[in-house]
Amino acid sequence: MKTKILFFSLFSVVFIACNSSSTFSQFDKMPENNHWEKSDAKVYEFDITDDNQQYNIRFQFSHVYGYQFVEIPIDFSIESPGGQKENFGITLTIKDRKGQDLGDCSGDICDLTTAIREKTKLQKGHYKITVSHSFKGPYLPNVIGIGLDVDKAK
Repeated sequence: MKTKILFFSLFSVVFIACNSSSTFSQFDKMPENNHWEKSDAKVYEFDITDDNQQYNIRFQFSHVYGYQFVEIPIDFSIESPGGQKENFGITLTIKDRKGQDLGDCSGDICDLTTAIREKTKLQKGHYKITVSHSFKGPYLPNVIGIGLDVDKAK
């Protein structure tokens, strides 16, 4: 019995140590109607304590299987500790040229992760990233949720 407890404890420590590169992770589910309203900008705030590292910032997009759009416009605003603000947009590609989902699909849900910054230096301090969409309609349909991950680059 003591051997099992020791083994489990050791496994837990190794598992936690392997995941120590994560700095920030947050995922926001949409309401039950799966609509991402144009007015519903999501705000993600986190602190960087080690400016000797490089970081990856990844956007998560979860949608209903069989999504009706091939790509969608996503807008970002990154406010750094010094008060500088960078606004930019990406075209998030949902399907390849053959119409196949690019995300990891399981059942009726597909999860797509895309890098918005890779191996970038971030200064110490508080960051605020705002994510919205510029879809032409009042809402983006069939969105299960969106999120943001910040981790130390390897």
